[in-house]
Amino acid sequence: MSSELIVSIIKDWVYPIFLVVFFFGLTIFIHELGHFLVARWRRMKVERFSIGFGPAIWKWTRDGIEYRISWIPCGGYVMLPQMAPMEALEGKSETKPEELPPASPMDKILVSLAGPLLNVVLAFLLACALWICGTPANPSIVGWVERGSPEELSGIKPGDHIVQVNDQKVKTWGEFMEAVAFSRQPTVQLHVERGTQKLEFDVETHLNEKFKIKTLDLYPRVRPFVQQVLARSPAARAGVRVNDRFVSVEGVPVYSREQMIALINKRPDQPTTIKVLRDGKMMALTAVPELDPKDKVARIGVKLSEDLEIMRPGATPLQQFEEVLGSMARLVKALVHHKETGVGLNSFSGPLGISVHWWYAIVTGGILWGVKIAVMLNINLAILNLLPLPVLDGGHIVFSAIEAAIRRQLNPRFVQVSQTAFAALLIAFMLYITVFSDIRRFLPEKPAAIETQPAPSPP
Repeated sequence: MSSELIVSIIKDWVYPIFLVVFFFGLTIFIHELGHFLVARWRRMKVERFSIGFGPAIWKWTRDGIEYRISWIPCGGYVMLPQMAPMEALEGKSETKPEELPPASPMDKILVSLAGPLLNVVLAFLLACALWICGTPANPSIVGWVERGSPEELSGIKPGDHIVQVNDQKVKTWGEFMEAVAFSRQPTVQLHVERGTQKLEFDVETHLNEKFKIKTLDLYPRVRPFVQQVLARSPAARAGVRVNDRFVSVEGVPVYSREQMIALINKRPDQPTTIKVLRDGKMMALTAVPELDPKDKVARIGVKLSEDLEIMRPGATPLQQFEEVLGSMARLVKALVHHKETGVGLNSFSGPLGISVHWWYAIVTGGILWGVKIAVMLNINLAILNLLPLPVLDGGHIVFSAIEAAIRRQLNPRFVQVSQTAFAALLIAFMLYITVFSDIRRFLPEKPAAIETQPAPSPP
């Protein structure tokens, strides 16, 4: 195994996967730590602290509390016999509730609030790091338009700055794509700035079959650069090096990874002049793309990534929170109007899909993208856990508030049945999302859908 291959495996797989596992684990750990610390503060009985569900991978016991890491990495729990029974997710408690003094409604409410609160604290700290180090963001400037597409025929050109979609103002490419995806009409109105001109275009969207959301054949203005040169490839013979920035192919300016792939694919077995920017100097190289007999795609043998603009200083923590909360509100609105927007359960991602998206973001955009997703995940987790549903923290709060109002405990049988029923629904929902959304996206599809796959492929 060559040193280049080892470096590639570490850079593209080991390092990003480690960061995903670390941030995922940190998010779950912080949430459960909040429950744990407040339960100990309120002198409640704690039997177990678990990261994950199901059988234990590793466990140890100290001061009568079992600490474990479990096989199913979809969350975690702190086993508290004085809270509502959660046997469907946590297993059977060794302590009978009647053997312990009942916890007051206020104790239960404080314990339930502590988990989401610590997720908000973690999100704030990570947002502060992005504020200081910089926030990654692609501006909503068009880098490439698919040739012959409705977008090109409507008059949109590379360099156009999209400032508004329908009635929603946008600044970043992510905001632009979200506005398109959540649009209630099949045609969107794009407000564009082209130099001193202010233009409007009505463009019909199309459905991305992989993610089941509306999209457009437009790509952001980012300069693709070489992440890895494959050994004995046309790029290696031409003298292409890691970190070279592609400027043009056969005189055509390059503004995106997708455009670079398309330009190379049009020139199988033909000498192709490629201009790259290396250490501030422009260089002209000649490569002969080779046709892959299996995929019928011409490649020069490089792995590409794209330069992202880093705003320094980055967005303030308040601005980052507003961005995440605004996106969540727009998602809820799109779900309410799902018949018009097309956004449904198949558009969601479960733990598997989130992990893959997280990995890909780190591979292509670096650790700052990973931190940005961690901020979003912690805010989402805090809010979702406060929904007033049995089995979630919000459900515990509702049950405790009712107990405080009626000045007695709820019927244990009613609470247990409610928790078990909603736990079963939650598990079924997660399985549905994993099988029919996450896994489906990774299954082979017809050739027309190949370019939408999340994993990077060399041109």
